[in-house]
Amino acid sequence: MRFIDLTMPIWEGAGYGEILPFTNSPVRFSEYMFYQKHGIRMTRMKLDGETGSPFMVPHQRMPFDPTPLQPNPKFSWTLDQIPLDRLILRETTIIDVRVGEGHEITPQEMESAIGLADFRRNDEVLVRTGWGTRQRAYELGIDYYKRTPSIHYDAAAILAEKMDAMDSSIFMTDCGLVNPPSVQGNNWFRGEDPLVPLPKPWPSAEARERVLDLGAHRHGGSQPSSYGALIRKAMAGCKCLVDCDQITNNRVKMIILPLLIENGGASPCRFIAVEA
Repeated sequence: MRFIDLTMPIWEGAGYGEILPFTNSPVRFSEYMFYQKHGIRMTRMKLDGETGSPFMVPHQRMPFDPTPLQPNPKFSWTLDQIPLDRLILRETTIIDVRVGEGHEITPQEMESAIGLADFRRNDEVLVRTGWGTRQRAYELGIDYYKRTPSIHYDAAAILAEKMDAMDSSIFMTDCGLVNPPSVQGNNWFRGEDPLVPLPKPWPSAEARERVLDLGAHRHGGSQPSSYGALIRKAMAGCKCLVDCDQITNNRVKMIILPLLIENGGASPCRFIAVEA
């Protein structure tokens, strides 16, 4: 039996708050009490729900807002309500869509990859481009999210329909962002009219103004959300997995371990592939 860690690590400054005008601010580790001064050492770690390789349910804004990202989702569990057997040793099909930097996966590419996959009823789904790696994340830093492949809405809709028909519940991918830049931030950092230089990240006045301009609650753009199409039919959406090329077969079992947050909607998560 072979275990493969597909988890994006978490480090000081990691995140993508600098490239989106939303509230995904970077990871911070800090010491705020010291032995020499206070007689005790205290540290603080600041994470977001989408830090690292996140696990996000349809009611992602919980515990603060029960409104789902998309209306009438198929699943309504929060993090603490998901049974363990829906997370441990889950049979998973690998959908291979081999694309490069900045590529939007097309409907034709998705249909072809689904047709070639060994897709069985109740399978979870891992869309593998091969682009996302831990080493690349360390080397590129914030540019990792600027250069990542993404999924066109029509391609995501095809996969969502297939997952619904096959009773699949968890969508995973090694794309850093599921939505294309034209949707996720409306050309904030890439595309036809990116902002140069980038405005300061949240909670700066620039980011607040941009959020108001885009309407963050509407997902930021006039185009439909690829992630929205998937999460409406899934128990969870998971992005930013890494090193998926280490999986040697077209099927694998997954151990998926989000934090057990009461009424939680999103969490950093550990993703372990298990090969026999």
